Amino acid sequence: MGKGTSHIIRAFVSLAMAGSLMCATAGCSTDPSTGTATTSPSATTAASTGHVALFLPSNSPNLSQNVPLNNWNTLNDSLENALSTDGFSGKSMNRETSGSLASQSDALRRYVQERLNADSKEQYGDPQTEQGATTIVIAPAVRLDRNYGEYSHFITTPNQEPSDQDASDTDSDESSSMRQIADSLNKAKNAGMHVVVLSNPIDGFVPNVYVPLVTAADIGRMQAQQIVSKLDLDAVSESNPKAIEVLLPNTDPSGKNNSFQAQAFEGIWEVLGPYFRQRKAYSPSQRLSFFTTKSDYKDVMFKATKDSQIEDELKSRLETKGRDAAVRIDGILAMNDFTAAASIKALKTMGYSGSSMDVNPSITIFDVVGNIAGRKPLNRQRVPNPAQSGDESAQPSQTTKTDSKQWPIITGFGAYISDIPNIVNGLQWMTGLVDVHANTGTIAQIALQLNRKEKLSNIAELKTSDDYGSEIPTLHITLLAVSAANLKAALIDPGYISLADADM
Repeated sequence: MGKGTSHIIRAFVSLAMAGSLMCATAGCSTDPSTGTATTSPSATTAASTGHVALFLPSNSPNLSQNVPLNNWNTLNDSLENALSTDGFSGKSMNRETSGSLASQSDALRRYVQERLNADSKEQYGDPQTEQGATTIVIAPAVRLDRNYGEYSHFITTPNQEPSDQDASDTDSDESSSMRQIADSLNKAKNAGMHVVVLSNPIDGFVPNVYVPLVTAADIGRMQAQQIVSKLDLDAVSESNPKAIEVLLPNTDPSGKNNSFQAQAFEGIWEVLGPYFRQRKAYSPSQRLSFFTTKSDYKDVMFKATKDSQIEDELKSRLETKGRDAAVRIDGILAMNDFTAAASIKALKTMGYSGSSMDVNPSITIFDVVGNIAGRKPLNRQRVPNPAQSGDESAQPSQTTKTDSKQWPIITGFGAYISDIPNIVNGLQWMTGLVDVHANTGTIAQIALQLNRKEKLSNIAELKTSDDYGSEIPTLHITLLAVSAANLKAALIDPGYISLADADM
């Protein structure tokens, strides 16, 4: 072998080794069919995830020790975990939690300004490039405690409402902060960043994707549908209707803003109204009737700032003049778990006994409520309605003493940890909540697709809608209905609560 040939071979071997080293570093492999080097998907994942910045509210300082499973801290943590699962590293994630719009506005402004001033060689780089691709996920830190109380964390309102309706200074400050947030987001979007808005729209800005959380109408509609299902109202006859009471608690019924209660009742009456009009359902207190409309929410609204007020309200609705008699009640729509727990106390005091599970035991919860309107459960064999005795024209509530004191089904919302045992033992039929873990996984996928400039149509849960005020891709959140039958699969297995929390 000549010296020239030897040099050529050594050069070839050196090039091959260098190529192998580069390929190994980049995560390459060889395609057996062609013998050519290919890059493995895992090698490109880290480079193509880009960056994500989370600007979400912190938990309300007024949140009691009785914490609902749906709160901002839980969503924050769940979203970070979902992003990590999808390949986002700790360095590629920025998290800011804020207790007010003012502090959120300042944090967002600083972040966007730093990004716009960053050199292409710095950590973030140009947001127009693959390495610098960025998605901002933001939920306006509007404090809704005053108007929405127990539901204030994830509520999507029909329009922006200040946290204190009586404080003009607060109104002005929040409006100014919201304008600054819109300005920062417009600058970010114009620079090539993507934006996902959660919960409530931001005036003056249109995001890439909108994710409304849960509305008052959703909460009311969900519980009404569960009552229709469990009581099997479609099979009920006019001669033997079901007794239903709707409790609409309000911390300040005489206040200026009852929008939550009005919206909730619209959702409730959309479902229950037809059964009252068909005389398949009635209200023992006569607060609801054949003539009730969706605007009559004040007929069932009452002040509820403590347990005793709720107990007194329910007792007054079910009061009877007979010493040993009790008014029949088949279903109580309590709106939230706080009201449900107080209702349980009142019913026990009045001598009601049994369990929600005794009512049509073959009909179980239909747990995942996607598009709530029109969703129908699969009903199996039902327990027949008790035969009407005596005068058919008598008030439906005048049944036998035993039947009258049968425990009703009670619905709520919030999945308060301290009230979970009421679900386990059947005193409360169901509670509801936003399925945070399922939905944050989808939000993480949205951020990844936006950064990679891939088609959002690949995400089946995204639908174009005008919920934001303009036609944009929208993720409608999945709600979860929980009863004793599915509690383990719905709350314990995903890690929302422990067996000890459920007294199991």
